[in-house]
Amino acid sequence: MNAMEFMNNEYFSWDVTYFLNGWLFNRIPLLKKVKWREVLSCRGIYGHLSDKNNPEMSDGLFTFPIADIRSTGKTPYIEAGAGIENIFKVLCLDYVWRLTYRDSPNIDKSGLRISLHITF
Repeated sequence: MNAMEFMNNEYFSWDVTYFLNGWLFNRIPLLKKVKWREVLSCRGIYGHLSDKNNPEMSDGLFTFPIADIRSTGKTPYIEAGAGIENIFKVLCLDYVWRLTYRDSPNIDKSGLRISLHITF
């Protein structure tokens, strides 16, 4: 999801991550040795922008800085991903697919997400 792509003041979001803990990679000798682990994820948001917080419906509110902002409406935004964690003990590399709102202009339908995971 791009920054400020959806504006909601009442929303429900989820981030479900399933750690496979080497279910597949432990069967491959080189990957077992480097201790990489597989990760599956699903993220989403569902909500709406009330009329009292919508600059187009209420007077005296600042307009949104980007013209193509919208609320999620009846369809939630959902993305799914598959990745590898424990790269150099701290990095996670995910390939993410956008499942809804794929017809929006200037968006990527999929991409790579690199994140830093520090666990104790």
